[in-house]
Amino acid sequence: MPQYRVPFFEGLRRELALDGVDLEVVSGQATDAQKLRGDAADAPWITGTRTREFRFGARTLSLTYSRRLWSDSDAVIVPHQGTSLDAMSALAFRRGKRVGVWGHIASYTSPLNPVDGAVEDWQLRRADHVFAYVPSGTEYALERGVSPREVTTVMNTIDTTSLEDALTSTTAEEIDRFRREKRIPDGPFLAYVGGLDSSKRVDLLADALDILHSSGSRAHIVIAGRGEQETLLKPALERGQVTLIGYAWTGRKAILLKGATAIVNPGRVGLIAVDALASKRMLITTDWPWHAPEIEYLKRGESLTQSGSSAEEFAHALQTALEEPPHTDPAVTWPEPPRLDAMIANYKDGVITMLNT
Repeated sequence: MPQYRVPFFEGLRRELALDGVDLEVVSGQATDAQKLRGDAADAPWITGTRTREFRFGARTLSLTYSRRLWSDSDAVIVPHQGTSLDAMSALAFRRGKRVGVWGHIASYTSPLNPVDGAVEDWQLRRADHVFAYVPSGTEYALERGVSPREVTTVMNTIDTTSLEDALTSTTAEEIDRFRREKRIPDGPFLAYVGGLDSSKRVDLLADALDILHSSGSRAHIVIAGRGEQETLLKPALERGQVTLIGYAWTGRKAILLKGATAIVNPGRVGLIAVDALASKRMLITTDWPWHAPEIEYLKRGESLTQSGSSAEEFAHALQTALEEPPHTDPAVTWPEPPRLDAMIANYKDGVITMLNT
């Protein structure tokens, strides 16, 4: 359970309780790679279950099977995932239980294996309700024959209110103090927020920093995040090109984003898109085909810059952002980020519809 999900589930529990519905959350243990991110959460309403990892060469498959923890419930919502044992068990052996699936719904972050695709389409048709992160996921479900009344568009997001409050209250003095504390060089800097693993293409970021160093660039990136590929940034760290600050809570993240010229992420763009909208900072990424669906919240040329997918092209995009800063004028109109209270309301409506169908 990542930290950013806690406000959502706490809010959803409160709202469902008003209708007499009790929500329990079953979460698998963090994998070795996830533990390195340092953002695992715990709460009284989370029931943990064992995660089994199976390695196939360079790939790792993580599986959980938690049926005993929800077998007595009236309904269960499981991951929409071809390899989910819980989803297969819930949908194949209902025993009078209402079953929902939630997630991306369409395939965004990796090529779709034909077998997984067939299984996931079966899950959509078999489920009593589908909870899609964004509108394009809903469209995918409808194209697969799911009835419109059986699909909810969640509008996946984080607690933007807390972040925006922190951004509003952050002062220039706090940013200066942060720079001194972390020994960030003078001049504009870029921000990276998120895990440091293969999905974020840390190797490409490291290569781009090598290229910038060779060209004499003074580009500097402050990185809020941890992960298994952090060591790839060691050369850049030793050269003074990056500052590592570890996992950033809301207040620290607000200071970082407000002080930065832009946000960078060469790999998978997901909920960092919401951070970009909340902070009114351009997100610089690549035209990599495996971004998460939340990238749809951004508009290219206004809140999003996408370079080509090579290290050279990404390095050029970073340098350009520092030399010709994207608009950060508060007077410029930015679209509102998706709100957590709206996500909670959407999800609750879907749950009530599923229970009453």
